[in-house]
Amino acid sequence: MGKYVLKRLLMILPVLIGVVVIIFTINYFSTVSPAVILCGANATAEDIAAKEAELGIDRPYLVQLGTYFWNILTKGTLGTSYIYKQPVLDMIGLRLPITIKIGFFAALLSAVIGIPLGILAAVKQNSVFDYISTILSIVLSAMPAFFLCLILMLFFSVRLKWFPVQGVDSWKGYILPIVATGVMPIAMTTRMTRSSMLEVIRQDYVRTARAKGVPERTIIWKHTLKNALIPIITVVGMNLGLSMTGSVLCETIFNIPGLGLLMNSSISMRDFVTTQGCVLVCAFIISFMNLLTDLCYAFVDPRIKAQYKTAKKPAKEQKEAAA
Repeated sequence: MGKYVLKRLLMILPVLIGVVVIIFTINYFSTVSPAVILCGANATAEDIAAKEAELGIDRPYLVQLGTYFWNILTKGTLGTSYIYKQPVLDMIGLRLPITIKIGFFAALLSAVIGIPLGILAAVKQNSVFDYISTILSIVLSAMPAFFLCLILMLFFSVRLKWFPVQGVDSWKGYILPIVATGVMPIAMTTRMTRSSMLEVIRQDYVRTARAKGVPERTIIWKHTLKNALIPIITVVGMNLGLSMTGSVLCETIFNIPGLGLLMNSSISMRDFVTTQGCVLVCAFIISFMNLLTDLCYAFVDPRIKAQYKTAKKPAKEQKEAAA
C-alpha cells in the first residue's frame, strides 16, 4: 500500500508540471501585458517597456519558464503579485481555508442528500418519486451556477433577509454559498447512485438472497449498496475536488474572499503570476482528491486491496514446496 501511495504521489508531479506549462504559455502569449494595466491607459510605449523590464516579463519564454520552476524548487515560492505586491503563496494561504470550507461542506451536503435520494429512486423504480427525483436531477445539473446564486441571493437575502448578501463574517454567510455550490453535485450524486444501484439490484445474487427470504433492508444496505459503492465513491471524490476549486462564480457573486475570487480578480487584472499560482493549487487539490478516491476503493472492494499487496507470501510458499 505504501509503495502504491508513493507511486501515485509521484504521478502527480507530471500533472502539475503540465498545468504550469499550459497556463504559463497562455499567459505569455496573451495580447495584453500586465504592464499596460499597471501603467494605465495614458502610458507611453517607453513606460510600458520599462515596467515590463522591471517585472521581468520582457525576457524570452524559456528563460521566464525556467526561472519560475527554479523559484518553486529552490525557494518554495510562486512569485510576487504584480498588482498586490505580495507573495502569491501568502495570498493563497489566507484565502484557501475559506474555499476549502465551502467546498468540503458543499460536497458533504451533496453526499448526505444525493446518496439517500439515489437509493430511494432505485428501490422505488418507475414510481412517482423516481420520476420526480430524476427530473429534478436533470434540471439542477443543467442549471447555471450564477443563475442559482442570484436566485438564492434574491429570495433568501434580499427578500427574506435570512442570510447576508455578501461576505462570510458569520456562519450565516456560508449557508448560501454552500447550497449554491452543492446543488449540482447533489444532482450528479443522485443520478450516479440510482444507476449504480439499479445495475447491482438486477444481479443474480440479489435474486437469490430474496428467494432465501433475506429481509429487503439487509439486501439493500448490506449486499446491494456495498457492491454499488465504487461508482458512488468516484462521483463523491470528484465532487469534493471540484467543489473545493470550482467556486469562482459563487465567491465572486457573494463577494467571498476565497481562492475563486482571487483567481477571478487576477485574470481580469492580468496578474498572471497570481493566476498561475491559483491554478497550480487547484490542480494539486484535484489530483490529491483523486488519489484519496483511489485509496477508498481498496477499503470497499477486497479485490482491489489484494492488488496493492506484494507477492511475498506466494513466493515463500513456492520455496517451501520446492524444499
